[in-house]
Amino acid sequence: LGLQPLADLCGHQISSFDSRVRKEKYIRLEEIKRRNTQTEELLIILDGMVLDITRWIDEHPGGPSIIPTQALNIDCTCFFEMYHVSRQSFLYLKSFYIGELSPEDAATLASSAEGISASDGFLHSLRSYTSEWRVKIKENVGENIHNSL
Repeated sequence: LGLQPLADLCGHQISSFDSRVRKEKYIRLEEIKRRNTQTEELLIILDGMVLDITRWIDEHPGGPSIIPTQALNIDCTCFFEMYHVSRQSFLYLKSFYIGELSPEDAATLASSAEGISASDGFLHSLRSYTSEWRVKIKENVGENIHNSL
C-alpha cells in the first residue's frame, strides 16, 4: 500500500499484542459505545473483532470524516470489504485488534449496509488470515467459543 506511517505504527503495535488484547473476557457493545463517545478512542467492529483505530484515523484515507460517521457502533464488515478491495489491508488488522465482541451483542448488531452482507469469499479470506491470532474466549472449562467460525 505504500503507507510508511501505517507500517511504522503496526510494527510497534504488534510488539504490544499480549498487553493490548483482552484474552479472558469478551468486549461488550455497551463498552465500545461508551469508549467511542466519552473518550478520544475510535473502536470499530469487523466480523466480531474489536479494533482500536484511534492512532491511525488521521492517516487513513477515509479518516476522520468517513469512519466516525459510517463505521462506529455497528458491524462495518460490509463497508470494509467495499472500501478495501485489496487483501493487503488484512496485514494490518492484528496491529489494531484488541479483542472479540460478545456473542450476545454480535447477534443483535446492526450492519453498516442494511440488508447487505459481506461476501462469503471475503469472509473466508478474512477468517483464514485472522484465525491464527484471534482470541478464543473460554467461557466454560474445556469449551472454546469463537463467534466468527
